[in-house]
Amino acid sequence: MKFQELAKKYEDYIISMRRDFHMNPELSYKETRTSQIVCEELDKMGIPYVRVENNGVVGRIKGNKEGKRIGIRADMDALPVTEEVETEYKSTVEGVMHACGHDGHTAMLLGAAKLLSEVKDELEGEVFLCFQAAEEIGGGAKEILAYLDEQGGVDQMIAAHLWADIPSGKISVVAGPRMAAGSNFEVEVVGRGGHASRPDLSIDPIKPLANILLAVSSIPTNRYKTIEPLVVHVGKIEAGTMGNIFPQNAKLIGGIRSFSKEGEDAAREYIKEIAENGAKMYGATANVTFTDGVPVVYNNAEAVKRAEKVVEKLGTFELDEFEQICASENYGFFMQKYKGFMAYIGIRNEEKGMTYAQHHPKFDIDEDVLANGAEFFAQYAYDFLNGN
Repeated sequence: MKFQELAKKYEDYIISMRRDFHMNPELSYKETRTSQIVCEELDKMGIPYVRVENNGVVGRIKGNKEGKRIGIRADMDALPVTEEVETEYKSTVEGVMHACGHDGHTAMLLGAAKLLSEVKDELEGEVFLCFQAAEEIGGGAKEILAYLDEQGGVDQMIAAHLWADIPSGKISVVAGPRMAAGSNFEVEVVGRGGHASRPDLSIDPIKPLANILLAVSSIPTNRYKTIEPLVVHVGKIEAGTMGNIFPQNAKLIGGIRSFSKEGEDAAREYIKEIAENGAKMYGATANVTFTDGVPVVYNNAEAVKRAEKVVEKLGTFELDEFEQICASENYGFFMQKYKGFMAYIGIRNEEKGMTYAQHHPKFDIDEDVLANGAEFFAQYAYDFLNGN
């Protein structure tokens, strides 16, 4: 089959691009080199592109006749993590590494661009190659969506995430909700500052904040139905300057992960109730603010069926029924607007010592899957546009 042969032809290229990106990681909204390399590679392939705001890049491959349109998305940003894996392609940037697989995503999409550009005269439609910036901090998607809107939109959108919980050689593409919606919250407890030797003249905001932290963390098990996934987490606490001073206020910052609006609304209601009542018990007050985040990543059933047929046709991956996860991805904005899917591609390889989860300083990927991922993208786009 043509794409299997082409994937083999360009496998070294795809791996070399992944290693280049891995050695030169860039944080969200700072992907200047990465986006420049993407543009240079598209230039070499003769693929026209545009730069969208904040380092995004969208390439366009037009077929031999007008038809449907499909977008393929990959994210490019790295994380503020110090790498602890000793490889020849180890990060050269202090305190920054690709600990989530975005280097592989970008390389796979460049590989798919190579494959599709070689058969562009056979395509009955158009492919948009969407290289997104800043996904790790919830950015970059709206800029690309705005550009796609200006061009009349696409008929379908697809993406894949390399995933460390799935063995190498397997791919999971399942209909329905796959990644949770995510939003953020902040609780500020306002007390009355003073000297630690006179608690009777002060209102210590730290004690009620500690109780509030424990209570909101128990919402999924104590306040909401156990058969529906819901996560309420706190990752940051701010309070005080010295051990003998009661601060004026104390703050905690966290997030909510859910698969339904009902779950999201319930969590917000309980957080507000717990914070206000918990502060009041100590004579303090609480200010609670919520920030909207990203929607659920929801895979379209029809697109999933087509993807399953592509996997069976190629024979390079084995289908895997991986569960939905409470991690969030702003690819949900794409799925909110267009039909499509996000697949998970397994990268776990115990023989190679690649067993660490995303965002861990020892995270690494099995590069053997990258060419197969590019092949999957290309075959799916080809079949979708050509009515196969």
